[in-house]
Amino acid sequence: MTSVEVTPCTIPTPALTFAGLRAGTGPLVLVLHGFPDHADSMLPVVVALAQNGFTAVAVYLRGYAPSAPAPDGRYDLGTLGRDIPHIVHSLGFTRTHLVAHDWGAAIAYSAAIQAPSCIASLVAMAVPPLPAFLAGLTSPAQLRRSSYMARLQLPEALGGGTRWLTADNFATIDRLWSRWSPGWTPPSETIRAVKHTFRQPGTAAAAVAYYRHMLPGSLPLDEYVRTLTMLTTRPIRSPSLLMTGERDGCIGSELFSPTQTTFTGECEVVRLAKAGHFLHLEQPVVVHQKILEFLGRV
Repeated sequence: MTSVEVTPCTIPTPALTFAGLRAGTGPLVLVLHGFPDHADSMLPVVVALAQNGFTAVAVYLRGYAPSAPAPDGRYDLGTLGRDIPHIVHSLGFTRTHLVAHDWGAAIAYSAAIQAPSCIASLVAMAVPPLPAFLAGLTSPAQLRRSSYMARLQLPEALGGGTRWLTADNFATIDRLWSRWSPGWTPPSETIRAVKHTFRQPGTAAAAVAYYRHMLPGSLPLDEYVRTLTMLTTRPIRSPSLLMTGERDGCIGSELFSPTQTTFTGECEVVRLAKAGHFLHLEQPVVVHQKILEFLGRV
């Protein structure tokens, strides 16, 4: 494979200026990271895409340094999805493929629902569409896995939110990575780099705000209901590839059972037997191959 140069880039949009890591030439692929993570962890995906004829840009999500915090304080899923077309146009394109993990996957679904003409296809890893996730919360096993969300949503005065996330040198990040990908040990430099991002002013608070904006009361009630209805009833038309690790300790792979009411276009589900939540880092060769095969036929 030829070597590629990855360069930092800034992406001004009407809402805020995003930071990214860019490589390659060709059709655009936006690569979206999750929590607790950052764009650097998606670099192997960026390089694989660039080596195979794509312009790949890993974006630091809204509020994750060096991207700017949201001036309006908005971190709800509807707003996050609307960021994507603005990023695409700022980069000089009209359409993009999306390759996304965790919160990035949730944002990708939101973008595909709200701006279908902008989204050529999507690859979503580790998080299913919102209707499937909400249905999964009826399972005691998934409720246990998702208990960290409640802790992030608690006020700091009750030991939640940024207080919990940042305590003891961000020990929560160590625990979540370990719990979510059992049997796999991330490189120590990976965790150090993630913690460095979360130490930047505003990043931890923004990451917590993503979870707090999931709750009623985070928005005016009529807007909250309207957005939730849209994201749970409108179908995704873009060709889609969903990937899940069968060892995932964050979201059970059994939640990945898409229906025709969720996807009206092509939808394939790939389950990796020996991977957990961070499957793109645990099994990069397999994940890259699946992504490239999918993009080669859409």
